[in-house]
Amino acid sequence: MKKLVNIKVVLVIVLMTFCGNLYSQSTTESYTIPLSNPGEEGKLITHIIDGNITVTGYDGNEVIVTAIGTTKNSNWRNWKTEKKEKDSRDGMRKIVDNSLEFTVEEIDNTVKIKYRPGKWVIDFEVQVPRKFSVDLKTVNKGNIVVKNVDGTHEVSNTNGKITMNDIGGSVIADALNRDITITFTTIHQDTNMMFTSLNGDIDVSFPNSLKANVMARSDNGDVFTDFEMKTSKLQKNVKTSTRNGVYRVSREKGVSGSINGGGADMKFKTLNGDILIRSN
Repeated sequence: MKKLVNIKVVLVIVLMTFCGNLYSQSTTESYTIPLSNPGEEGKLITHIIDGNITVTGYDGNEVIVTAIGTTKNSNWRNWKTEKKEKDSRDGMRKIVDNSLEFTVEEIDNTVKIKYRPGKWVIDFEVQVPRKFSVDLKTVNKGNIVVKNVDGTHEVSNTNGKITMNDIGGSVIADALNRDITITFTTIHQDTNMMFTSLNGDIDVSFPNSLKANVMARSDNGDVFTDFEMKTSKLQKNVKTSTRNGVYRVSREKGVSGSINGGGADMKFKTLNGDILIRSN
């Protein structure tokens, strides 16, 4: 039997239909996705509307995707407002469609997970090789947790927390209404990073060797650090303009300084929360 190698696309579609009175409250499915180039760096992209996303790095060369589907409560039926639901029609029994559907696609070491919102909320738990970047987004009913990966990471959560532990590389993180907590083991020294929230604390721990130019602003909170930071005037927050013969200078809030002589730009910004920049 010939062995199939150099797989360019892996497509997994999961569709489970429960009929009649068989109404499952939860279900779990797990699939192993081979990579086109095992042992090389890769990337996971997961953008969803509802649900948690958990990503964990492990000592392997494949991506393992576990989907945990949970049926929404009875309020989910409210979306069908224009048409009254019927249990039967013309003497025929209604077959209830309680389907869970998602897609995993792999192309050249980039793995994309997608699912269409419906009657289910799907949480994704994904194991990836340690040298893997992540691009993760969720909006409702979910937190994002990332552990033990090294890469270039972008993470966004509208209504949940972002927690990243034992991270290597660089991060751009945005959590609109909750906290951001990140612990780095190693960093890309020459890469700029940004951490923003509206209604949450930003708590980031860096290696003691961090070299950075820090800009931090909290409108209704405070900025804390245990690094030795050489503070300076935040010139980037001073704006000048001329209009109708009026020269105007506006100065926004914020603190700036350099750590270990300066380096890449590190921006921290929140409206209602504290900013904590820790050394580990």
